[in-house]
Amino acid sequence: MNAQPQIIRQSELLNRLVLDRSTAEEVGRVDQLWLNPQSHQVVGFNCKSGFLGSLKQVFRWEQITTIGTDSIIVNSTPEVVEPETPIQKISLLGHEVWTDAGNKVGKIVDYLLNPQTGAIVNYLFVSSGWRGALDGIYLLPLEAITSTGSKRVIVSDTIIQTPQQYAEGLNQKMTQAAELIKEDYKKTQDDLEALKRSAQNIAEQVKDTTETVAGIAKEKLYEAKAQRQDPSQPTETVQTIDTTAQLLPNEPPQLPEDTK
Repeated sequence: MNAQPQIIRQSELLNRLVLDRSTAEEVGRVDQLWLNPQSHQVVGFNCKSGFLGSLKQVFRWEQITTIGTDSIIVNSTPEVVEPETPIQKISLLGHEVWTDAGNKVGKIVDYLLNPQTGAIVNYLFVSSGWRGALDGIYLLPLEAITSTGSKRVIVSDTIIQTPQQYAEGLNQKMTQAAELIKEDYKKTQDDLEALKRSAQNIAEQVKDTTETVAGIAKEKLYEAKAQRQDPSQPTETVQTIDTTAQLLPNEPPQLPEDTK
């Protein structure tokens, strides 16, 4: 079977499109995966199709040729009637997790598997009650499980004491959000301080320029006043020119009689 080598979550395969390799027709969508809890191996899945998913077909894991990002391609004909063996309707999802010390620690919500072989790598569990949402999702190693039942699994108390976290919960997310808000607030304060210092520098520059201009104006005024008070300084006189013309007589001058 050719498949992607990376580890995937069981929940990522749910509702994925199933195609028939020989006909390229749509078979349906993945409804549920079945596993062997003793060997921790996915042995098959059922596929739903038809009106409201009323028609269900069962495929063995060996019938899968490819698990792609958008679909699962299968080979050969499915089993329309679900057999009791070797594909049993077993799923540990929702099983309560109890320790061999008698303590309830949570429930199984998902598992990680190798898509090429169907082997389960780790189960995923959350704490009981509201703590599950707050604490996040943790890995449950296969070797930690000592026994399984129809509703519960019992795990080693020593192994489960310090579980490895797989996904963050609300506590971590809220803490991260608070840290981001704190960082943003500090950055905003720093920006405001920088803006304040810049405004102060501009104000000081304006003040210095104003004082310089005022000093120059004061010096010019002092020089003008001193020039008016010093008699040794030459003064310019303005000469006026009489531009009035003498009026001519209205009567012409009389000539001597001899000239008549």
